[in-house]
Amino acid sequence: MKKLKFSMLAVLFTVGIGTAVVQKIHAAPKPQDPSYNWTTYDTSGHVTGTLSNETVSEARNSTGCEGITSTKCAVASGVGAPTIFYN
Repeated sequence: MKKLKFSMLAVLFTVGIGTAVVQKIHAAPKPQDPSYNWTTYDTSGHVTGTLSNETVSEARNSTGCEGITSTKCAVASGVGAPTIFYN
């Protein structure tokens, strides 16, 4: 009976520690979406301006482009950086 009690206490202790670790990991700060510098274009492909230090979502909000055509609206600077397209 003593072994059973000890085993149950050990299991409960392990579960408690495991739960605490999971909560710490979950509460850790998450990396933010990357920000880019953007060059914006009109529908004819002419440069219309720039946006500085904006995420993809912020650039979409600033330009009003949702990205369902093949006409580029804004291009981020950097290798592998995203492009936003006109509606």
